[in-house]
Amino acid sequence: MKPELVLLREYAKKYAQLALSESNLKRPDQYRKLNSLEMVKPPILVFEVPWGELEDQKELKLECETDLYRGIERAIKRTLYQFKNFEGDYAIHPYYKVKIRTKSTGIGLNVEEVKINSTTGTDISAHEYHDVLPDEDSLENITMPTIETDNEATQRALEAAHEVFDGIMDVGLGGYQFYFNMWDELPRYHGVEKCLIDIYDRPEFMHKMMKRFTDYHEETINLYEKLNILETDAYYLHCTPACTYELPVKDITKEKVSAKDVWGRGMAQIFAVVSPDMHKEFDIGYMKRLFDRCGLTYYGCCEPLDKKIDILREFTNLRRISITPWADADVAADAMGDKYVLSAKSNPAYVSQPVFDPQPVIEETKKILLACKRNNTPCEFILKDISTINRNQNHLTQWVKTVSDTIDRYW
Repeated sequence: MKPELVLLREYAKKYAQLALSESNLKRPDQYRKLNSLEMVKPPILVFEVPWGELEDQKELKLECETDLYRGIERAIKRTLYQFKNFEGDYAIHPYYKVKIRTKSTGIGLNVEEVKINSTTGTDISAHEYHDVLPDEDSLENITMPTIETDNEATQRALEAAHEVFDGIMDVGLGGYQFYFNMWDELPRYHGVEKCLIDIYDRPEFMHKMMKRFTDYHEETINLYEKLNILETDAYYLHCTPACTYELPVKDITKEKVSAKDVWGRGMAQIFAVVSPDMHKEFDIGYMKRLFDRCGLTYYGCCEPLDKKIDILREFTNLRRISITPWADADVAADAMGDKYVLSAKSNPAYVSQPVFDPQPVIEETKKILLACKRNNTPCEFILKDISTINRNQNHLTQWVKTVSDTIDRYW
């Protein structure tokens, strides 16, 4: 056995010990109860960590040379590090999941941009996009996708995982989830300012563009169903708990999976600056075509939705709504009542300072908790979109503790 594999298997044993622990195995039930709209204790989760600020730490340094082993080593070490330092209510599968590899022709467009990389350890960058969809003729360049599974690449990844985990824990295949983010995609090809101006100045043109992008996503749904590569055993839907009693967990190697078996997620982040009527006209109707195909849905990301809950009621299978630091939790919870999970996105600025100050975290968390208790609104606390932690992982440790203590006090 290769020396790097011997070393990696030792880390795999530590990973399996966490994955198969009683506390870890119980956490998905907390998620399921939450997604059943029970008023369970709100889970606390940390995602999108700026790992680049921490990569010099001994516990996170990679020692393997083989690419596939390095990918597994990175995933294991980051998980071990998170459980040690900012575990919260994070859960991992009791088997190591290998995602099915695919090949896609894409949408037929190339992004033309000026990109400014971050100087911190995050993957976040600033972008200036150039318009490659200036007129109706250019919309003809949008092509419907062809997708096929890459069986050779999938098999190589599976073989590497089995080498690492055989005799330690099981290995399984994972599929794909639905992210319908047209208003993240359109600005990459048309520019943010032009998108916002054109919904006023050229509404018919923008409707035609949205129809093309919606058609693209519908065809993606069709192909995922045809290839049977949808994920029914996801623990998270873009950083938020996805486990539910209502959607069946299926073995994609033996059973057929349809869109009705999985979650769909949508958002319109640049619509933070448009009215509810405009938001409804240019996103909700198109999103509904996609959401109606799915079992359950989750809407929102960084856009404040506290004053737009009414337009979201058109989604009959909507279960969770993202409420950001730029939204008013009182207004949101009053409107949501006991019909949706309030996915509270805590302010990442509070972990970015040289010295962690717990007071604003306490105030933010307390306000959300009281609003949700008053309205019987299930909720969770998610820290994500973290640009920097000032190279101090202890900020994440303290954030988790502060939110946990505040929940214990006010929930």
